[in-house]
Amino acid sequence: MILSKEEEAMACGRRGPGLEKCMDILVKFGDAMGAERMVRISSAHTMPKEPPELLSEMTEGLHETGTFTTLHAVMSAFSPPQWRKMGIPEDFGLNESVLHSQRVEIYHKVGFYQTFTCLPMLVGNLPLKGDCISWIGSCAQLFANSVLGARTNRDGTLTNLAAALTGRAPYRDLFLDENRRGEVLVELSGLDAGELTYTDWGAISYFTGAEAQNGNVVFNGLPQDWETHQLLGLMAPLGASGSVPVCHIVGVTPEAPTLQAAMGGQKPTKTITIGPKEIKETKDAFQTQSLDKADMAVFGCPHCTLPEIKRMASLLKGRKIKDGKRLWIGLPYQFYSLAQKMGYSAIIEEAGGVIASACMAAIPDCPLPRDVEVLATNSFKAAHYITRLSKGRVKVQIREMEECIQAITH
Repeated sequence: MILSKEEEAMACGRRGPGLEKCMDILVKFGDAMGAERMVRISSAHTMPKEPPELLSEMTEGLHETGTFTTLHAVMSAFSPPQWRKMGIPEDFGLNESVLHSQRVEIYHKVGFYQTFTCLPMLVGNLPLKGDCISWIGSCAQLFANSVLGARTNRDGTLTNLAAALTGRAPYRDLFLDENRRGEVLVELSGLDAGELTYTDWGAISYFTGAEAQNGNVVFNGLPQDWETHQLLGLMAPLGASGSVPVCHIVGVTPEAPTLQAAMGGQKPTKTITIGPKEIKETKDAFQTQSLDKADMAVFGCPHCTLPEIKRMASLLKGRKIKDGKRLWIGLPYQFYSLAQKMGYSAIIEEAGGVIASACMAAIPDCPLPRDVEVLATNSFKAAHYITRLSKGRVKVQIREMEECIQAITH
């Protein structure tokens, strides 16, 4: 691999032992992936789940990150100030509290922006079209690649952390124009797009991800008037049922003004047609239990936007969570301040809900309260992960937000 003088200085240890280790990781990874050089990245977004010893080793000798770097939502649904209210098991919460404090000390020293959300683009980490970045989190990656027009690969956590600390990443894969064009074409049939609900779009996405796997997806014929939370709801399941890296929406996303542009002038390698049957069958897989049995409702995978919180507050006004039931809501804490000023958080919390800047998919440890057997959510991504991580102990039901709230309140 060809390195610049600055990159060579890092690789040779002249910029400290931490950067030497980081550059060693990046060079070996880049060589394995066929990258011929590094590229500067304009921002990074990393996962706050590293072993503190490794984080300390990789930041040794550093006083700042190599690029603007934000932090993902705290993993495993863990929220330092809220975990007891959430009902997370005591032994898990106490252990995570210690680890989190150790990490935060290092984050503060090196200058990580402690955003703790899976939506970095909504709290200040906003790359421009064409920027090369290294972001963790499949939903954030899809949004950056597909809506913002920035370029990020699906880096693993170790490679991603090394990129954040050096400000470099191997120049490969989705940084290159030829790897970003559409491959799998998705068409809707027999559906009125204007009548589709949030979970209908989630089902379309979840079905598409399973069919497309790691192919770049192109949605053709979709509405042009998407709101942010709708785009997030459409894209998030693609990274759960599959590993889709790019999702072009013709007429909406920057690289897809037309179908021809989205496909890069090529024919699709596969065409998927989705109608009422596919939506129903996809939902049916997560509708095996009666909602009356729901012990808990979870929203915020990906983290909720303010319009969603406003809607939730309107549904909860004058209602209370039933005894023995729970409500978790994932929200960037920056939005929480605004939700307080608007009066939304007070309504939700008075009803008995808990708002936290944590990963509501509970990845990777899934420390859900031990009394939860049936969980309701409007998120296919959360349903996918919680079902699998709990090894079937928790039965997850997909319903619209209104239905989930009605099931756990009176």
